[in-house]
Amino acid sequence: MTLPHHENQRIDLLDQIRGVALFAIFLVNIPGLTTVADADPFTINSTLEATLAIGLQDSARPLFAFMFGISLVLIYDRLNSKSLNPYPTLIRRFGILFIIGAFHGYFVWAGDILLLYASAGFVLLLSLKLSKKWFISLGIIFWLGYSVGLDLLNFYTSLNLPPDEWLKYFLGSKDYPTGTEYLLIEFSSMIDHLGYFFFGMYAYRSGVFSREWRERQQKWTAGIGVLLLGLLGKTGSYFEVDSFWFHHLDDFYSFLVTIGLTLCLLLLGTSRQKISSLLLPFSAVGKLTFTHYLMQSLILVSLFQGSGRTIFIDMGIWKSPSYVFAMSIGLLVFGFQMFISPLWLKAFYYGPFEWIWRMGTHGKWVPLIRRRPLHHKDTHR
Repeated sequence: MTLPHHENQRIDLLDQIRGVALFAIFLVNIPGLTTVADADPFTINSTLEATLAIGLQDSARPLFAFMFGISLVLIYDRLNSKSLNPYPTLIRRFGILFIIGAFHGYFVWAGDILLLYASAGFVLLLSLKLSKKWFISLGIIFWLGYSVGLDLLNFYTSLNLPPDEWLKYFLGSKDYPTGTEYLLIEFSSMIDHLGYFFFGMYAYRSGVFSREWRERQQKWTAGIGVLLLGLLGKTGSYFEVDSFWFHHLDDFYSFLVTIGLTLCLLLLGTSRQKISSLLLPFSAVGKLTFTHYLMQSLILVSLFQGSGRTIFIDMGIWKSPSYVFAMSIGLLVFGFQMFISPLWLKAFYYGPFEWIWRMGTHGKWVPLIRRRPLHHKDTHR
């Protein structure tokens, strides 16, 4: 089935922003995936560490969660438009993601986000029939009321209220079954991210990816202004400026950066062709985010000692690299992924893990290899 032009344009923009989100979260993950050495102050390594922390730390995950919320509503609406019950399909989809995320997080690398997103997906299924006004309201409640509110409460009072802590209290025993504490931490992180998923769901339902953007100059000003405000707040928090405006407002300023970055990416992607083409290199890699995300951790925990789990923990060539060296290797890995992605998609419809995920989601065989058109040639005997 051929999609209308505006639908194709919307999907292309989603792929491009998803590719940028994958790049952002990979940059944040590189220090953990490579177990970088502590940077000496006032060096290029410490400068790089500060730049990464202020620019993307705790802002990349919300951007990825935002895109996940969009994908959830997109799939739900598509299945509804075909008069299909979307819930069995989505439950299978999140079930597979949960299993892969659990294996990845427990056996490969503890910084996994797939388990968190799969858990959030099951929760978000309960809200899919709500209106977009509910989505934006729930997004604000979970962001400002829960994430930011909990940070302030923990800072200004003696209470310690992360869900994993009070769940441990109710369990009453420190001898948990294997993996329980990991699951509790992931559950706590999932609740902390719910607001960001709702913002993505609202953005898709409000049509921001298909509408014609007017008054672009004002929107650019707003996007850059919100981005700069978020960066200013994160800078104050990072350097521990003694001010009420920076005390434990990390979640507030981090998501301002996400909002500003998202708005700028939307404006960039809907600009004139020469300007919007800046996002084109991220289009193919954005179609293969599942595969690339898993391969990033598998490659780096195999190259660097100490970051992996189980069989990967002592595997590797390097140990405790500098920030500069670790980021250089990471950028080479992502550069290769950007290079190989369009070549892969010329021969295959999906990435390997996208293919497995798609078959499990729909419960049927899905072709992987693209069929080349037959060229009939005259033969002479």
